[in-house]
Amino acid sequence: MAKDKDLEKKTVSRTQLKLEAEKLQSLGLKLCDLSISKLKALDLPPNLFEAILAMQKISSNGAKKRQSQYIGKLMRNFDTTELNTFMTFWDQQELKEKQDFHNIELWRKKLVEEPESVDDFLTKFPTEEKLILLNTIKGAVEEKIKDKPPKYNRELFKLIKKIIEK
Repeated sequence: MAKDKDLEKKTVSRTQLKLEAEKLQSLGLKLCDLSISKLKALDLPPNLFEAILAMQKISSNGAKKRQSQYIGKLMRNFDTTELNTFMTFWDQQELKEKQDFHNIELWRKKLVEEPESVDDFLTKFPTEEKLILLNTIKGAVEEKIKDKPPKYNRELFKLIKKIIEK
């Protein structure tokens, strides 16, 4: 009777096996989106590394599906806990970069549309480059009014980024 309970605990259902295989495949697809330098940093087994590189070159949908299944198969023999940690870290880093970009873009837009909001910006991000900022905002506003190419808008974005990152 005790042996039956131990056997039940050790056996895994087919559904659970399929779910684990799908997780490995999806993780493998995420790996395929990484750059070669990040892949090298992960220290993957050579056969998995080569399979991922091959996947990046494939354009046919059927071949991609087969290759992703192959990558999932190779990943069964690989401990993915450290890999998941790296992927989570990179995802969070990418999300932070996107948020920073949107924050800079919001400030740029606000400063061009409402030049008087420069005081709010300077109280939040004090800087010695106040005069340069004011001149760049003035140029960006004139560009918008005269419908010129966004030279000063780009400069304003770079300047805001520089000030915020200090």
